[in-house]
Amino acid sequence: MANDIASYDYCAFILLLVIVVYYMRRSVHGTYRARIMTGIVAVTLTAAVLDAVRVRFAGIDSVSDLRFLNVNLMYLLLLSLISPLFLLYVIATTDMWHKLRRFALTAAVCVIPQAVYICILLITFFRPLAIEIGPGKEVIKHWGFYLGYFVFAFYMVFAVIFLNRNIKPVDRKRYYVLITPIIMVSIGLVMSLIVERHHVVCFSITLCIMILVLINRRVEDSIDLATGMHTYKVFAEDMDISFKTGKQMNIILLNIVNYKYALRLVGYDRMLKMLEPVSAEILRIMRRYHAQFMCYYNGDGKFAIELSQKHFAFSHEIADEIVSSIRQNIRMEIADFELEINTCLVNCPDDVSDVDSLFMLISDLDMVENTDKVVSASIITETKEFTMKKEMPAIIDRALSNHYFSVFYQPIYDTKTKRFSSAEALLRLRDPKYGYISPGVFIPIAEKNGSIHAIGSFVIEEVVKFIASPDFAPLNVDYIEINLSAMQCLRSDLATEIITLATKYNVDPAKVNLEITETASGYSQSKLYGNISALSEYGFSISLDDFGTGYSNLMRIASLPLTIVKLDRVFVLMEESGGHHVIIKNLIEMLKNMRMTVVVEGIETKEMVESFTQMGVDEIQGFYFSKPLTKAAYIRFIKESAA
Repeated sequence: MANDIASYDYCAFILLLVIVVYYMRRSVHGTYRARIMTGIVAVTLTAAVLDAVRVRFAGIDSVSDLRFLNVNLMYLLLLSLISPLFLLYVIATTDMWHKLRRFALTAAVCVIPQAVYICILLITFFRPLAIEIGPGKEVIKHWGFYLGYFVFAFYMVFAVIFLNRNIKPVDRKRYYVLITPIIMVSIGLVMSLIVERHHVVCFSITLCIMILVLINRRVEDSIDLATGMHTYKVFAEDMDISFKTGKQMNIILLNIVNYKYALRLVGYDRMLKMLEPVSAEILRIMRRYHAQFMCYYNGDGKFAIELSQKHFAFSHEIADEIVSSIRQNIRMEIADFELEINTCLVNCPDDVSDVDSLFMLISDLDMVENTDKVVSASIITETKEFTMKKEMPAIIDRALSNHYFSVFYQPIYDTKTKRFSSAEALLRLRDPKYGYISPGVFIPIAEKNGSIHAIGSFVIEEVVKFIASPDFAPLNVDYIEINLSAMQCLRSDLATEIITLATKYNVDPAKVNLEITETASGYSQSKLYGNISALSEYGFSISLDDFGTGYSNLMRIASLPLTIVKLDRVFVLMEESGGHHVIIKNLIEMLKNMRMTVVVEGIETKEMVESFTQMGVDEIQGFYFSKPLTKAAYIRFIKESAA
């Protein structure tokens, strides 16, 4: 019978051993959460063993009552520790230590029930306040025993209140993950009261531990294999919760500025191997400071280290030592190559107050002049440019509502007919507060927040309206080019929208050339091909812009219904530097043999006009002829050039 009674404990013991092996291999060590979970597993494992032992001792007459009492009290003591440990686990998982620090009195009160219960168990050695051993090793329970249930209820109620106030409003998924074990263990305790002969408490706790470990596996396994640090996704989730709950943070940002250059030199696999000693050096220094920290690798040579509050005073010192140590101890496997590292110390929420601003700061850190010193985030965040980018979603909305966007036109010269046969439509934004804003600043943000579709629709309609206007026909211009962003190309209704506009304004589609960037050509081929095929069949010409800056190959170009390829300004720089003339000339000949019209952009000198004309390009675009012009100025320019 004793074996049957203890069978739940045996099952719990076996499951806990499996969990120990699994968790120790899979978890991220060194964090508060990992340490507390290790403590819960160890306490529950020991409690399960003691529960099985005390059941066994109950049937052995040779075991003294004192030994039997000791085992029972040790079991109750360990069992009582699980609920406060789980509360600590809740706080660690949700990263809410800062909440406890704000309410030190509440935190102190939380310790009292557990301290009182431990005292009662200790006194029970001398006076039976909790339990006593009766005839036949019967365990007689007193009020102190049932106080343990009250202590459990106290901590679980506190955990529920804490979760409802702090987690449920900002992260419902994590809330339900943490509330489930509370319900399960509560059911286990109620069952142990109703059916005392079945020892299900440790088993129910074990099931909860197993569920927590398995559910949190996604988080614990979100580790970058090359660095052993948390990934970008985990960083984004953690930072989002921290900002929403008002957590004070000190974050060290470390960007390898020349990472992409090194990647091109040595390749992806070797670059990953080179990241291993960098991350190992960071972790070594953090451990040397005995710091509680979270390390993240956000890709492209970008690291982030969140320090615990007790190490805030040493933040600058730690950051300096990390940079210095990496420079001294890490040697790249490339001759005459040295890592360029920009390091920034961020105080949140003083320097940045939301996730978007933090990621903007990480991106902007690459553009800071490399001084081998740790810079304060305020140096970047207090600039006009950073403030402008932070406000960019509002600026874009304001521009769409108040018509601050406008379309400019840059003439394109035909080398055969010696006239300006076409033009590229270019979007411009003039904000009342910040003046003219570069498309390179607002387009990436517009693509991120989805407003690029409204902006793109505005440009397309403005150009189509211009072509349909009485001012256009006398110019004798063959076509106007319109850039389509990568995000626009992924819209399933893009072709329908453009065809509808052409029909609405009665515009010949041959007068419109639609440009896709080389980067966009690398996106979903099915959606891209479907859009441009439909547009090409209707009569629009399609061109590939910025050729030479992306990853397209000639097979991909040949598979698309392209008629024009625009060489990026990088080829102009190559020609100016000398030594690449044969390569560029052969590339142009190859494209022309593929029956492509070849356009070169970024021409600023007469010498380059003559050079590319001799190499056989069909059209030339650049500041040598004209900068982008307003519609009125463009009309005037074409009329004057034709006179």
